[in-house]
Amino acid sequence: MYLTYAEYQAYGGKLDEATFNDLGFEACCIIDWYTFRRLVNDATVSENVKRLVYRLINDLELRNKAMTLGKETTASVTETPVSTGVIQSQSNDGFSVSFNVMSAKDIALSSTLKSPQMRSLIETYLTGVKNALGQDVLYRGLYPNE
Repeated sequence: MYLTYAEYQAYGGKLDEATFNDLGFEACCIIDWYTFRRLVNDATVSENVKRLVYRLINDLELRNKAMTLGKETTASVTETPVSTGVIQSQSNDGFSVSFNVMSAKDIALSSTLKSPQMRSLIETYLTGVKNALGQDVLYRGLYPNE
């Protein structure tokens, strides 16, 4: 994790520790996805990364509240399979198309990763940030030995 619970509380976080751990892990996974895991091996974490994790946790909490608003149980919301319209497989000769079926939880994570707000937050906080090896963490290419 890039942010401890004590640091989260110092920034003004109000979540209990269990919820913080769940959402913090998800926030770190999102950061790792955007940075190609370039921050994982760093011994120290920059202030930008810590503040980004804090912001992502708050946004993820709001997303979770919005997903469960008006629903009786979270399990029914997050585990019910729905068709996403994403093609899973396609044949040509007999023309057969099958679509991917995902749970609402998977759809929420996918939309979170691709949301313009999420990308904007990550670009705002991580632009110009380098890891311990001196690599720009948002560089979309490959560095030697990656």
